[in-house]
Amino acid sequence: MVEIYRHTDDPMKLFFWEIDEVIVMSAACFLGIMIDMLLTFGGIGIVCAYLLTRLKKSSSEGVMIHFLYWHGFLKLKGCPKSYIREFVG
Repeated sequence: MVEIYRHTDDPMKLFFWEIDEVIVMSAACFLGIMIDMLLTFGGIGIVCAYLLTRLKKSSSEGVMIHFLYWHGFLKLKGCPKSYIREFVG
């Protein structure tokens, strides 16, 4: 019998944050360093990461991919352009 670990398919984490939350906080802190307002943007990054966590918990899996596609940041092969809302044909 082979033992399969329970957390094999879990997303990557840094301490207790998932990677996408860390990226949001890091980007805000980096921007704060660049414009010399680290404390302000550090707080903004923490709030944005918290809101991202709440969004991910309340929505279905893959909601971020759908959001990025809908707003034109992500191109999917085999799918029409996201700005085309009606097909006449």
